Amino acid sequence: MASSLALTACGGTELESAPTREPAVEKAGAPETDAVVAERRIIVYLTGSQSLYALKDGRSVLVAERSGAPSVSPDGREAVFAKLPDTWNKGDPVTRAELHVYDLRTGKVTPLTSGHDDQTPSWSPDGKSILFQSKSRSGVSSFWRVKPNGKGVTQVTNKPSPGSPALSVVPTPMEDTGVEWAPQERRIIVYLTAQPTGSEVRVVSFDRKLDVTSAYSLGQGTSPRWAESGTLVFLREVKGQLTEVEVSVDD
Repeated sequence: MASSLALTACGGTELESAPTREPAVEKAGAPETDAVVAERRIIVYLTGSQSLYALKDGRSVLVAERSGAPSVSPDGREAVFAKLPDTWNKGDPVTRAELHVYDLRTGKVTPLTSGHDDQTPSWSPDGKSILFQSKSRSGVSSFWRVKPNGKGVTQVTNKPSPGSPALSVVPTPMEDTGVEWAPQERRIIVYLTAQPTGSEVRVVSFDRKLDVTSAYSLGQGTSPRWAESGTLVFLREVKGQLTEVEVSVDD
């Protein structure tokens, strides 16, 4: 791996406030008869009260209450999300969560996994798999993958790997921190891991089966994002000043 690094001083970041009012909605589930809708891309959003909505024909449709952040499929027609128990309240630890898929064309919500604490799902770039996190499945917070039909649940990280012992343990993102696929070299993701002295930015590469091929650290940082193909940006505190770090990675 070759990389170049640039630092630029910057000010504090602003956080977008989640909507506190929820619009008048209709329940998801009614079949869609307009064939044109099948060609539209799905628009979903999560409110501050953890309610998930989809926009259809200018109307807000309630998809699920007590939901995690959604991930939209590459073709823009489905969204996967983690459904929390009805007894869960914001701020409570997540000990149980099930993945569901919302289909824009039919309005149906289909269960994908059950019985564990499956969270932060993310579609693979080819749409053939969904990457998610779970601790209860193996006892160690790890990445798992599942097919969009709910089959083929497989552990991806933190499993014995005699052929590649260095890849056997790949730290999983901090709680409520998802992954971000690179824009073109789509097998690379960047995420944060908990460290004693702060958070760390790591890059992980996958093959087409979503097996890990490489994993390395870029050092301490927060708020990582891909700027362009092979380039990522994150924040780091340098001499008491918040600094923007830009790294060009040639993998």
